[in-house]
Amino acid sequence: MREKKWLPTIVSVILGAVTLMIYSVIWEEKRFTMYPQIMAAACVPAIFPLIGKFTKNEPPVYLGWVTAMHIFLANDLGSAIWLYGIIPTWDLIMHGLFGLVFSVIMDYFIKRLGGGSLKKGALYLMIFLSAAGAAALWEVWEFTCDNLLGGDAQLVKAAIANGTNPISDTMTDIIITLVGAAVFIIAAVIKNMREKRR
Repeated sequence: MREKKWLPTIVSVILGAVTLMIYSVIWEEKRFTMYPQIMAAACVPAIFPLIGKFTKNEPPVYLGWVTAMHIFLANDLGSAIWLYGIIPTWDLIMHGLFGLVFSVIMDYFIKRLGGGSLKKGALYLMIFLSAAGAAALWEVWEFTCDNLLGGDAQLVKAAIANGTNPISDTMTDIIITLVGAAVFIIAAVIKNMREKRR
C-alpha cells in the first residue's frame, strides 16, 4: 500500500491538532506563535514522501516515523504541554534523542547519495559532524528567535538571573546532541562487528 508512506505525516498532524486543543484548554495565557509552530512542525515528516515523489526513489517509511515521534515528544509535549518546565531533564533527553534520530536519517541519505562506498570510519565521522552542524544551526535558530521575539529559549536571561554561565544551556544542548549521535555510531559499530562474525 503506497499510501502508508503518508501515515507518519497524517499521525503527526492529528497529534499536533490534539495537542493544540489540549493547549487551548490547559493554559490561560496563550502564545499565538504556538499554533503555527505546532502545525508547521507536524508537517515535517512529509519531507520524506515528497523526496520520493520528486526523485522516484522512496525513502523508507521508518524515517517519517522517527521524525514524527521526535516532533511529538519535543514540540508537542515539550513546548505546548510544557514538559520542558515540568520535567527538568526533558530538554536534555530531547537533544540526545535528536542526535540519535538525525544520525539515523543522515546514515540513510549519505549512503543513498553514494556514501555507501566510504570506509565505516569516514561514514561515522560524516554523520557525527553533520549532527554537530545540525545542533549548531538549531542554537542559531533559537538565538535568532530570542532576539526577534524577545523569548529566552537559550535560557540566557534565566542564567544571568541565577548568576550562572549564560552560554551553558547552548553548549550543553550541543554536547548532548553529540552524545545521541555517538550512541548511534556505537550501535552501528556493534552491529557491524556482529555481522562480520557470522
